[in-house]
Amino acid sequence: MNDITEIKKACEAIKTSINATFDRLFLALDGEESTDLPTEHTYPLTADTNIFIGKKAAAVLFGEERVEADNWRKVYAAIMAKCSADAQCHDNLMYLRDKVAGRDRILLSHSPDGMRRPLKIDEDMFAEACYGTATLLYILRDRILAPARFDYSNIGIVIKAK
Repeated sequence: MNDITEIKKACEAIKTSINATFDRLFLALDGEESTDLPTEHTYPLTADTNIFIGKKAAAVLFGEERVEADNWRKVYAAIMAKCSADAQCHDNLMYLRDKVAGRDRILLSHSPDGMRRPLKIDEDMFAEACYGTATLLYILRDRILAPARFDYSNIGIVIKAK
């Protein structure tokens, strides 16, 4: 999927969420519906990762499948588990171990040594998870999933509404 298609898909998902919220508000003003606002919003993983800063995670959507994840580390773990469950992607992840590095630390390794907050993905596979939300999701999406050739275009991240 190319970048323009991903951007359009993210834009449509955000517009749909905003439109649904305003539709409920208009109905409430007309006395047709209660003023209950949505308790969750879903954004595609393809969206700008900065959109997630300051937000609380609730779950990850893999198409229609919902996996509960009440923090960003669990979001990261759920997506990595899904990637690792695909045989070809698992092989690609195993190849990428010890080759994907940040400025100071390795991001995907065969061992937790040298990691601040290692997250066990599989036997002999650990990911560094000591980053802020936007950086963590950027690393996951652009530095790990993309090189592993994992299709993340149908993944949504559910966040709690404020």
